[in-house]
Amino acid sequence: MLSVVSGADMIQDLPQWFEEQGIKTSFLHRDPEKKSFIAHPVKIPSAKSLIYRIMHVDSIEGVPSWHHQAIEGVDNTRLVVTAYTETDGKQIIEAFERPDKTFCLGIQFHPEVAVRKWIDKEADAENYMKYDDAIALFRSLLCREKK
Repeated sequence: MLSVVSGADMIQDLPQWFEEQGIKTSFLHRDPEKKSFIAHPVKIPSAKSLIYRIMHVDSIEGVPSWHHQAIEGVDNTRLVVTAYTETDGKQIIEAFERPDKTFCLGIQFHPEVAVRKWIDKEADAENYMKYDDAIALFRSLLCREKK
């Protein structure tokens, strides 16, 4: 939602977009046959980004994903891409921020799923991001740094 109101370009359907790029994709963002979340890695390239300052890592393994749309680009917006995943040779945006704001972060993945899996001790929890990494995003909404 934040990306749309900010004027970002959107990919309406990732499988179709990959096909239009001439790429036969493994499509690691959603598995409509299983109707379950897919776990994939996300890279956080800048230690100056808000998401890095929240999570204190430069990559996250096993982010829960369940989407067929994505942000294609943030040109001509105030958004800055701060995390992405590589899918079949293409960078797919997974997080973005507005550095001109105190706290404005958008993510494309579902940390709440990882939190639930760890709390419920689900058999596949270890396939997903660590509980502490996932819960850090929620804590950041409650506990703000004072400047």
